[in-house]
Amino acid sequence: MNTTTNTTNSEATESDALRTKIRAEIEKYELSQTSIAKESGTDKTGASKLNQWMKGSYPGDNRKIEQQLTQWLLSRLEQIERLQEMPTAPDWVKMPTGGKIHNTLAYAQMSGVACCIVGGAGVGKSTTCDHYQKTHNNVWVVTASPSASTYPASLKRIAKAVGVRSAASRAADLEDEIIDRLKGTRGLLIIDEAQLLSLDALWGIKHLFDATKIGIAYVGSEQVYSNLMGRKAEMNAPLFRRISKKQVLKKPVRDDVAALLNAWGLTDKASIDYCAKIADKPGALGMVTEALRMAAFLAMGKQQPLALNYIRAAYQEHLDYQA
Repeated sequence: MNTTTNTTNSEATESDALRTKIRAEIEKYELSQTSIAKESGTDKTGASKLNQWMKGSYPGDNRKIEQQLTQWLLSRLEQIERLQEMPTAPDWVKMPTGGKIHNTLAYAQMSGVACCIVGGAGVGKSTTCDHYQKTHNNVWVVTASPSASTYPASLKRIAKAVGVRSAASRAADLEDEIIDRLKGTRGLLIIDEAQLLSLDALWGIKHLFDATKIGIAYVGSEQVYSNLMGRKAEMNAPLFRRISKKQVLKKPVRDDVAALLNAWGLTDKASIDYCAKIADKPGALGMVTEALRMAAFLAMGKQQPLALNYIRAAYQEHLDYQA
């Protein structure tokens, strides 16, 4: 009898200790019970089971839930530890090409005009747009996608980006609310991956531009310019007439690579030469960053500083993976 009682008390103590750990994790990382329930597998559709267990009132198999939560917690702590060990790439590095993008965005916002920034993947378009948004007031970045290529779908993303929380079911009503929100802000609306926008979306965004007098930046591949400027039938002329500045960025320049490597603590010519060759391939500076991140991880494992031999090894590993 005493053995049974002691076992029950011990299990209760372990359960309370686990609840304490879960609460600490929730508070420290601002987690939701729903996300924990899904990640741990305790409840794939909500958090009712977890919520009851946290209150000590779950009528089902408590032992199973506790095993799932214990495993989730151990896995999470392991992931956090590994992330802390992983080398972190700089959020944004001031580079010549990025400076051109920055200046074009600033011109569009200051002058209240539309601009078009086009170039291949990895030249720094998206990272520079994100940095510009973080360092300037009233700048909103919306990323287009195949599932949101139409104007009504784009409107929903724009509304979310600019802080319009609306129950409007009609696109026209949502459009009016967005216009009211943007008027007088002297802001800048950046549409990233804009080559994915349909013609009706381009016309709709043109209407927002005309009505709000804020700056607009269409950012993406060369197809963006073709969509805006290549349709030169008279009925589409207002689209391309609205573009006040076009900036084409084919590939990063050597000074971009040098600046990026300098941010990682490398200034030697051999490393710059090697990474400049990587930047000349598809992926450009994005691929250089990935190679540097992996190289730094390899160097860390050997307790050595980042150097060219590790960059070579990291990039070769990428090539082997792609083969």
